[in-house]
Amino acid sequence: MALPTEVLTRLASLSGYDQMLEMDTVSRTHGIGLAEIESQLAAFKTAAAAPPATENIEQAFTPVAQKELVDLGPAQPMNAAPQYIDNPDQYRLKYDPSSQGISNQSKVRQAIICPACSSPLGIPDVRPIKVTCPQCMHEAVFNS
Repeated sequence: MALPTEVLTRLASLSGYDQMLEMDTVSRTHGIGLAEIESQLAAFKTAAAAPPATENIEQAFTPVAQKELVDLGPAQPMNAAPQYIDNPDQYRLKYDPSSQGISNQSKVRQAIICPACSSPLGIPDVRPIKVTCPQCMHEAVFNS
């Protein structure tokens, strides 16, 4: 005999000694053994915890063998040129105190803004140049 949903809901809301007392009362009232009540309660809890049916989601998704073409005409091209600093003398562009770093810093003729973190970076006139920002470690290659 299956227990009514109201009884199973009430049993599921209880725990510990209160649940045991209620299960004893339900057992005497409905003439069902405790093992049967426990199995029905376990089945009720798993059914309540089960996720809702996903039939609508599965019907909405239809896999296809090809991709749709995307029109990139209105897309804005990315700015690949560095953003130069007008007055590089106002920034401290000395990063590396070693002799190699001092040698490299003597070649600095221009200053640009890091595209990732907007820190000022001193660079030589050589192009193409690969720049690694000491602040955020972002690497960029500039051709112009």
